[in-house]
Amino acid sequence: MKITINLIMALLFATSVSAQTYTVFIHGKSSKNHDGVGTTDVNSYWGANANVVSGSKIFIGYDGSTDPRTYGSARAQTNITTGLMNYCKGANTCKIVCHSAGCYAIEYWLASLGDTTTAKGFNITKVTALAAASGGSELANLIGGGGNAMDQSLQVTTARGAYNHNLTASITINHVPGYKSKFGANIILPGADDYAVAFHSSCGYNRSGGLDKCQSSVVSGSTTYTQYSGHVRAPSLTAAGLNKNHSEIMNEGTR
Repeated sequence: MKITINLIMALLFATSVSAQTYTVFIHGKSSKNHDGVGTTDVNSYWGANANVVSGSKIFIGYDGSTDPRTYGSARAQTNITTGLMNYCKGANTCKIVCHSAGCYAIEYWLASLGDTTTAKGFNITKVTALAAASGGSELANLIGGGGNAMDQSLQVTTARGAYNHNLTASITINHVPGYKSKFGANIILPGADDYAVAFHSSCGYNRSGGLDKCQSSVVSGSTTYTQYSGHVRAPSLTAAGLNKNHSEIMNEGTR
C-alpha cells in the first residue's frame, strides 16, 4: 500500500510541475480598460483573432489609454511583470504575441531588464510583433498634447527616445507589418502603413521615414535604414506576404 500511495503522490507531483508552453498576448492602444492577467481576454481586445493560436493562452491586459511604459494599477509594465513572473518561469516557456503599442510595452520591458531573460529566470522563446508601434506613429504627432497618455507616448520622437531599442534581452523581435493597400496611402503616415502605423515602426527600423520594404536594411534616397539589433522580419514572410491587414497578421502568431 505504501508503494502505491508513493506512486500516486509522485504522479500527482509530476503533473503539477509538468512543463507548459503559453502564448502570451499583449494588446495595444484602446479606449477600454483590459486590466487583468490570466486566461481571460478582458473586454475582448483580441476577440476571435486569438483563436488562430492553439494551445494554452495568457492575456496580459491594462488600461489601453495609459502610457505603456508606466507601472501601477491597470498599467502595462506592472501587469507584464506579473504575467511573465507567473507563467514564464520554472518549467514553463512562453512565446509572446504583441500588437501595436503592446509591442512598445514589451520591448520597453525587455530593454529595462538589464540582462538576458534566461539570466533572470524567464523562459521566453520569441516575440512576434504585429504592426508594432514601438517606433511611434505620425498620427500621434498630429494629436499632439491634446491626446491621452497613450497618444502622447506614441509620438514618434517620444517613442524612439523612450529606451534603447537595440536592447532586447537576447530575445528576437519578429516583425509583421500591417499593410492596408497599394492605393490610397494616408497623407500623414509616410511610406507603407496599416492605417495606424508606418513601416518604419512596424518593421523595427532605427529611424523614421517613408519606407515600403521590411528587411534588415534599405536605402531610401541618400539614407540607409537598418533594423535595430535583435529585430527581424518574421522569417515566414515573403515580400508578397507583407500585404496583410490586422486580422490576417494574427496568423503569424502560430509560427
